[in-house]
Amino acid sequence: MDNDYLSGVIWFNIGAFAFGLILAISSFVHYKKLGRTRTGVYWAIGCIATCLLVMNGIIKVSDVMDEHMKKQAFETLEETYHERGDRNNESFKNLEVVVISEKGRWSTAYNIYAANFNKQYTYKGKIEITVKNRQEKKVFTHVTETVTLKPGEKKELKNTNYDTTHYSYSWRWLGKLKK
Repeated sequence: MDNDYLSGVIWFNIGAFAFGLILAISSFVHYKKLGRTRTGVYWAIGCIATCLLVMNGIIKVSDVMDEHMKKQAFETLEETYHERGDRNNESFKNLEVVVISEKGRWSTAYNIYAANFNKQYTYKGKIEITVKNRQEKKVFTHVTETVTLKPGEKKELKNTNYDTTHYSYSWRWLGKLKK
């Protein structure tokens, strides 16, 4: 897990705890006014626990969905390699990219996955991805940060966001293959 992910989980849990604490204090005060302090304590503990459980449940479901998408992308990388790859030579034909768009409320995340199916050569460089509309006209171009793909390695790269969804794309390698 990367630091951004852990930081996000920690902040979501702090937020859930704070919301649970607000509910806990208000329910405790309410039951204390009724003379039922013990019930107020139970409700307070329940509020905090429920908020934390619900938030962590949402995070877990999101993680499972992300892992499923990653698994599908890696399977697609394998399939395209078997269709287009050159098993007999070490070349750029053995490098594959898959871009999966994930529609959000206000924007679309373009998740980028890359694989190096060469047996000896490492790729180091950038990937230029051109997203196209239905008429195959360029909508935008995204160039990744520098990527290093060792022989046989598959990676999920940092995604890019755009305001609309398009499913067609092309890509090209902007780097070198080295032994």
